[in-house]
Amino acid sequence: MRLMDAGRGATLAHDGSHLTPETLWTAWSADPVVVAGLLLALWAYLRGRGRRAVDGERWRARCFGGALVAIAVALLSPLDAVSGALASAHMVQHLLLTLIAAPLLVLSAPGARLVRGSPAAVRRAIGPLRRRLRLGRVAHALRHPGTAWLLHVGTFWAWHAAVLYDAAVRNTAVHALEHATFLLTGVLFWRTVIGVRAARVPAGLGVLLLFGLAMSSALLSLLLTFGRSPWYTAYGETTHVWGLAPLADQQLAGAIMWVPAGLVHVVVAVGLLVAWIRGTEDGTDSAAAAAGLVPTRVGPEP
Repeated sequence: MRLMDAGRGATLAHDGSHLTPETLWTAWSADPVVVAGLLLALWAYLRGRGRRAVDGERWRARCFGGALVAIAVALLSPLDAVSGALASAHMVQHLLLTLIAAPLLVLSAPGARLVRGSPAAVRRAIGPLRRRLRLGRVAHALRHPGTAWLLHVGTFWAWHAAVLYDAAVRNTAVHALEHATFLLTGVLFWRTVIGVRAARVPAGLGVLLLFGLAMSSALLSLLLTFGRSPWYTAYGETTHVWGLAPLADQQLAGAIMWVPAGLVHVVVAVGLLVAWIRGTEDGTDSAAAAAGLVPTRVGPEP
């Protein structure tokens, strides 16, 4: 098994220049930061769960587990290595983080359980910090749906610009920052759309936010798909061994962003639209829960 060296700042972050289809399944990563983070999160979550789990909590637990699996596939599986050779694989990695891991984390609402499962010293440190963040101006701004939308869309466009994209492929630290910002801004955005009741916006506004995100994503994917020349120099010598020219690989990446991402946006938007209609009929603001996107609350809000 080939282990990725987290300290190679100036070399290819994924070592894609030496990867071939024959060696793909030996290219598993054991990044200690990612592995430790996932294991600690799982340990704290399991430790923080109550002895008696109701249906809603089990549903959330499955979402949390799915989010961890999605992150592991994106960052530890051979997909991480091949994304250093193919833009199309890199796009799959991005979508796993923003369209699967981020919304599943939001649906799982793990904050309270992670705090309960943390050691006592961590809990004592987190308490005052959470209170300051909740009352701080920056936290208040980040909770605003417009800010969350702008941050997520802006992050996606910025990292797909040639300079930053090539830097992320070639530099391990920049690559890690790219993934972190995708996941964090994704969580901020999805929290406003399908988060817990106290955090999410009305379903009608959620539909508009999703529509704006879908249009932005579609525009970027169209530019990639119908571009007449490759955008990214980092893949100039790595795609041919996979049977693709650099431009064809870029066009495939654009198609992957266009179709799967569009389907996710449409499905969630339709669910929110149904919830909105039902809410107007019964006079409530039921948002995503009425569409089944968020489990019906049982007991106190996590």
